[in-house]
Amino acid sequence: MESGSDRSNKADLIIETAQKWFGLYGIEKTSMREIADDLKLSKASLYYYFPDKESLYIAVVEKEQNEFLTLVSESITKGADPEDILRNYSVKRLSYFRTLLNLSRLRLDTYSDLKPVIKETRRVFREKEKEILLKIFRMGIKKGIFQTDDPDRSASLFLEILKGLRVSVVNDKNTMIIEQEEYDRLLENTVEFTEVFIKALKAKN
Repeated sequence: MESGSDRSNKADLIIETAQKWFGLYGIEKTSMREIADDLKLSKASLYYYFPDKESLYIAVVEKEQNEFLTLVSESITKGADPEDILRNYSVKRLSYFRTLLNLSRLRLDTYSDLKPVIKETRRVFREKEKEILLKIFRMGIKKGIFQTDDPDRSASLFLEILKGLRVSVVNDKNTMIIEQEEYDRLLENTVEFTEVFIKALKAKN
């Protein structure tokens, strides 16, 4: 009989393997059979841990989210310059979302079908992101670098504009994947926007 630790380790291994397959072929073109065969598991064993491919995809997304949030949180803990932290956050966030799109490689109609499944995961991630941004802004305020009467509103606005920049690239595409040329343009716009936002935060200094 498996212990709780053994089950957790097996689940982690399944998630890592699925992450590899989704990264290569996307969720639509990856089957549970391929993941099970790669792990030398029966499909029944795989379904014991994850009842369907969508739940496995959510687990992969949450793994990516946690890795991204940990990376950004570490930069805050190190007490670096809040301006640089915000710049790095914007760039790393864009890279993170490109990874998620590549993991799915979904057609827009398929993504619409999957949206209800990932809605709660995205909501929780956004709340955690907002907490991180609030820490960055409050650090900047404490150091006398940033000035804002409503850091909560500033954090929400920053996230919404970053989302808008990203959505503008994939909006007219049939498949949710960002090509290198599109990514370079989006990166340039993201960096420019972040600089404008930082200047606005410092405008009263």
